[in-house]
Amino acid sequence: MLVVELIARKQRGEALASGEISELVQGFTRGGVPDYQMAAMLMAIYFRGLTEDEGRQFLKAMIESGRRLTLDSVWGVKVDKHSTGGVGDKTSLIVAPVVAAAGVPVPMISGRGLGHTGGTLDKLESIPGFRVGLDDEEFERVLSQTGCAFGAQTAELVPADRKLYALRDVTSTVSIPPLIAASILSKKIAEGTNALVMDVKVGEGGFLRSEAEAQELAQTLVRWSASEGVRTIVFGTDMESPLGRAAGNAPEVIECFDILRSGSGDPRLLDLCRALGAGMLLLGGKAATMSGAAELFDRTLNSGAGYAKMKEIAEAQGSQAGVVDNYTDFWQPRHRHEIRAEQDGFIAEVHAREVGVALVDLGAGRRTAEDPVDHDAGVVFDKQVGETVRRGDRLATVYWSNGTTSASGLQRLARAFVISAAPPPPRPLMRFFCDEHGVRPPENAHS
Repeated sequence: MLVVELIARKQRGEALASGEISELVQGFTRGGVPDYQMAAMLMAIYFRGLTEDEGRQFLKAMIESGRRLTLDSVWGVKVDKHSTGGVGDKTSLIVAPVVAAAGVPVPMISGRGLGHTGGTLDKLESIPGFRVGLDDEEFERVLSQTGCAFGAQTAELVPADRKLYALRDVTSTVSIPPLIAASILSKKIAEGTNALVMDVKVGEGGFLRSEAEAQELAQTLVRWSASEGVRTIVFGTDMESPLGRAAGNAPEVIECFDILRSGSGDPRLLDLCRALGAGMLLLGGKAATMSGAAELFDRTLNSGAGYAKMKEIAEAQGSQAGVVDNYTDFWQPRHRHEIRAEQDGFIAEVHAREVGVALVDLGAGRRTAEDPVDHDAGVVFDKQVGETVRRGDRLATVYWSNGTTSASGLQRLARAFVISAAPPPPRPLMRFFCDEHGVRPPENAHS
């Protein structure tokens, strides 16, 4: 195989044969195809796209690049949840323990921050002692013991995706819908899950700006996963502004623990957690309808069982007893900065992408795969879209510990807030729902 010829063909918009894609992926995984050639191929794909058959072959080649788990020791329908990535998107830390507490096993192979979006693993690692680097046996043991395990991708699990994921991040080729689908599904299929609930973000804070792109991806996820024996449902949700009252690492963990402890919190965040959790409980066989599953989710959350489950998971994955209860005592950021309103009015926008890039500037995310992450870093919002402000009101507080003040990050955060004289029109959180019957309005997600 001459890789340069494959690149040239894809630059011309020609389709690659299944054997060529398989050989390309295996060669890249084993080091025979260098990064610079695969980067050129990714850029060609970014502009020329992939056919349905090409995308499916990328998925198969990625799954076959490593080991597949069976999770035979874990009883029940195993259901995972995944998001395409956003700013302040912390739902996994709330949904997973609540669903596990309600009796559905949740194997969750999560990712780190990608571009301007946050990563579940980075947030979990801000919890003292919490280990996400579980080997296959440890992952299955924690899942059997607690009903939920949060793991990082091991060297044996879809190694092709791990290498491609890192390269796409640093070459600005993340937003290729077929490769997004292949990346997500390869890990979920290889981890041994039976069903999947997807949150596909729409808007500037995610990787898909248009709803049409998001719906196309949703249908691809449902179709491709079904062919591999995994039932998938997809919620398309808004990501124009950050989700919840915090973004970053430790501040998001604090928000999640508060919600798990009290059952209350930011309404949009809770609404999304309820929808995703209900979908997982429905697929896990714990309810016959989506409304019944939502009621079960609320009962479990309000009972405190999800909070108790999170403490159990944290201890099973290396944290000392009491760490979750006393988490705020461990969070001691060295720097803080307040952002204040410069005029009266209404919060018309909080640009999610600007917030995400600013947090990378402040150390909460990475510019390269090797960059360290400041687990203390993040922002807590006092004001959100639609709320009134007076000149001088505090809009948000920024926290970080690594390095010195990042002027560019603080300036970006200040620019993210747009204040107008009139209140903005309401923007729905739920944009669409998709299952094997196709895309439809979210209010019709009844079964």
